[in-house]
Amino acid sequence: MKKRNFLSCLLIIAIVLATISPTVLFAAEDIAQDEQVYDETYTEETEEYVEETPEAYDWTIETNELKKWPQGPRVEAEGATVMDLDTGAFLYSKNAEAKLYPASITKIMTMLVALEHISDSDLDTKVKASESALAPIDSDSSQIWLSVGEKITVRSALYAIMLASANDAANVIAEYVGGSMDNFVKMMNDKAKELGCVNTHFVNPHGLHNKKHYTCAHDMALIAQAAFQIPLFRKITKTVEYKIPKTKYMKEDRWLVNHQKMLYEDGEFTYKDCEGGKTGFTDEAWNTLVTYAKKDGKTLVCVELRVNGSWKTFNESAELLDYGFDKFRHEEIDAALDTTTLGQLAGICHFGTASVLDQKEAGIWAVEGKSTVSVTIPKKLKTDKLKRGFCDGNKIVYSYQGWEVGEETLKFNNPAFEVKKTEISDATLQGQTDTNGSETETAGSTEAPEKDASSSKGFEEKVDEFMDNITFGFLNIWTSFNGWVDQHEMLSATVGMILILLMIPLIVIAYMRDKNDKLARKEREQDKEQRRKIEENIDSKSFQEIESEIRSELEKEERRKREAEEEEKRLREMEELIDRQKAKEAQETKETKEIKPTEKPEEEILPAEQPKTEDLKKEEED
Repeated sequence: MKKRNFLSCLLIIAIVLATISPTVLFAAEDIAQDEQVYDETYTEETEEYVEETPEAYDWTIETNELKKWPQGPRVEAEGATVMDLDTGAFLYSKNAEAKLYPASITKIMTMLVALEHISDSDLDTKVKASESALAPIDSDSSQIWLSVGEKITVRSALYAIMLASANDAANVIAEYVGGSMDNFVKMMNDKAKELGCVNTHFVNPHGLHNKKHYTCAHDMALIAQAAFQIPLFRKITKTVEYKIPKTKYMKEDRWLVNHQKMLYEDGEFTYKDCEGGKTGFTDEAWNTLVTYAKKDGKTLVCVELRVNGSWKTFNESAELLDYGFDKFRHEEIDAALDTTTLGQLAGICHFGTASVLDQKEAGIWAVEGKSTVSVTIPKKLKTDKLKRGFCDGNKIVYSYQGWEVGEETLKFNNPAFEVKKTEISDATLQGQTDTNGSETETAGSTEAPEKDASSSKGFEEKVDEFMDNITFGFLNIWTSFNGWVDQHEMLSATVGMILILLMIPLIVIAYMRDKNDKLARKEREQDKEQRRKIEENIDSKSFQEIESEIRSELEKEERRKREAEEEEKRLREMEELIDRQKAKEAQETKETKEIKPTEKPEEEILPAEQPKTEDLKKEEED
């Protein structure tokens, strides 16, 4: 019985354990999963929390240092800038001239050079991919996988460069335009110099890493600005998709998709005002991005270099473009051009054969350009705060606190005039000669005017040439001087400061001398005026009056002399009296010292003792 009860209890316990075990197991698994999720969440949050902000995030933003300039956003890009393409004004600048690697945004310069040397009729020309063009391309780099000997149109290659960032297509176009890769790279560097780039050097047309292949945000903005002036470039860079038809080597169509995701209509990084751009990436350059945008009549370009993450380049570029559109405005400012004509500049109204000519060239302005200069300035900034200057000898530049906000290029016309030779016929000369003269005399008279005319013409040409040389010499000197100052700003400032310091004492000396001269002139004028009044006074009186005044003056002078003599005599008497008094006092002092010591003066009887003496006298009488 006891054994059966024991077995029953054991069975019940087994059933209970069998029922509970799966529940406990599943519960433990759920708890473990929950703990794992919690750990993952905590880890992600912890990683996000401890993620360090790049040092570049806190780097100085040059434009934020300008007084009353809108404060631009902080970005992680090591080099960044925003430029107004219409005015050339840099609205935002962070480390913009620092040397950095561009990666594939190099292809904007490749497109610029190529499109400047390709006509519309060349776009449908087929180009062959050579071994030399494809060999340098890494297999893991972006390309459209052209084969040696494969032919595609120039148009397709250009789209492949901008949309798919195809390195092989970039090399093919470089050889087609430049004849060789090296020559095309030279064309790229020459173009960079022409645009005014300050820290740029290319060694290839695609942007794959090379230590000698570099640029800066400032220069990339200039390159992007120049490329955007070409209509075909604007069309290509804004294209989202493009199809390259199949070829002998590629049996299917190649579909290209633009890597600039800010162009997409419903994408994560959509920017509705985006007009295109170019992305770039290498391990050394990190992510780079150029973005065009147009809004409210303004066209901007944003450049970001060396950013760790493509999504950051899109977000930061959008923020920078919003800053440019929201904080700045366009203004047109009077260029204040000089209206001097070529005729006035050459002085043809005063001398030379040109003075009698009516040439249209004489009425042309010596300097031509737009009557206004377009500038981009902060919305709250007044235009009277801008300063006007010249740059490179032929540009009007407006700036704010030294920061350029707009410029306009001028054209200098050549002051050259064509002076036509005036011919005089023999018949005219004969009609003006004496009818009684012989043919010999007539011939002689004919030769003389020709000689005089030639000598007169030679003199006039020399004078005109002399004036031209003076004019152009002055312009060349002025242009060279401005160029030297622009290239040696620190040295120019130092020399200017030294000259100013040297001029200060000279100015002070000149001022003091001028002041003394004015005082001397004033005194001379006063003396002159006094003499003039005396002379007028003398002229207005008769001889008797003058004689009477002279006598009166002489009498006054005589009286003054007598008074002076009497005063002098009185002073002498007083001095003698004082001397006698001093001598008497000295004599008395001497006599007092000679009195003998035994001789005592009679003692004075005090008033209090007098009654006592009288009493003594009475006692003696008694």
